[in-house]
Amino acid sequence: MSESGKIIILTPVYDDWESVFVLLGQLDDALAEDKLKASVVIVDDGSPVFADALDFSGLDLFAIEEVEVVTLTRNLGNQRALAVGIGHIAATRNCDILVIMDSDLEDSPKYVSQLIAEARKTGNEIVFAERTHRSEGTAFKAFYRIYKYLYKVLTGMPISIGNFSATPGRLIKRIAGISEIWSHFPAGIMRARVPFRIIPATRGQRLKGQSKMNLVSLVIHGLSGFAVHADVVGVRIVITVFGLGIAITIAVFLVITKRFLFDFYVLGWTSLVTIILGVAVIQTFMAAIFMAFMILSGKNNRLIIPGIDCAKYILETKRVYPLAGGEKVLVHEARHG
Repeated sequence: MSESGKIIILTPVYDDWESVFVLLGQLDDALAEDKLKASVVIVDDGSPVFADALDFSGLDLFAIEEVEVVTLTRNLGNQRALAVGIGHIAATRNCDILVIMDSDLEDSPKYVSQLIAEARKTGNEIVFAERTHRSEGTAFKAFYRIYKYLYKVLTGMPISIGNFSATPGRLIKRIAGISEIWSHFPAGIMRARVPFRIIPATRGQRLKGQSKMNLVSLVIHGLSGFAVHADVVGVRIVITVFGLGIAITIAVFLVITKRFLFDFYVLGWTSLVTIILGVAVIQTFMAAIFMAFMILSGKNNRLIIPGIDCAKYILETKRVYPLAGGEKVLVHEARHG
């Protein structure tokens, strides 16, 4: 499967093999409906159960020609597992389109063909599926709206996309060279100014297993997005604090001026509040400057480049489908004549 003109679907998984088997079946049906063929690369993010302990012999696939499992040396988290997978594909395979999706079925396979078609049409843009309807609870939706607002304010960029995407083959080595995808895939794409477009999609439903994502994981994922733009965020905070300091200084000056020139009545606690605010602004300003310098100095550290460093995190790769001995051909003949 090293020829060009092929489709590869990349999905990370951690201890959620039930969903993977359902996903493979749904993907196969969706691809077959549009007469597409694809290979699937599963990145095992350090699951307790190795792939070779699972029974893939019951797979009856037609559109999916090959399934490979890339097992990592340890659990790295969804985004880093994804980055390792991208680096692995960039280093070992050629393909026409790379589809990236989560394995929990919340990225619905029914949109895969549309993503592929749009990516082929553009040729030089990544196509993301944006969730236009979310089925999470009210609290999650509220926090997500706050996150999107803060992201826009602090980075200057809107964000409403996740991993679910299709990348033209000519861009794969480029995104494998983006260090920021190690922290947050969509934020890294935006930071590197790789061209992309968006199509609407409805969130799918998990059918098997339990989600590994909790509130702490969601917060970490959100902060990882900010971390990609850490220098911009730091500078914007410095500017904001500096502006606030100027505003407070002007307000204090006006109060003092009115007090001495116009016999303006000043409450007894005003001076105390002014001093406290002034000290708070100065401390915040100094902390923001320190943070900005720390971020900028961190640019001198060696970055992890998925396309170069991925092999360090891969324990083994194993083809789990088709089985040896031509079993796949026999199954297909029985199923499709």
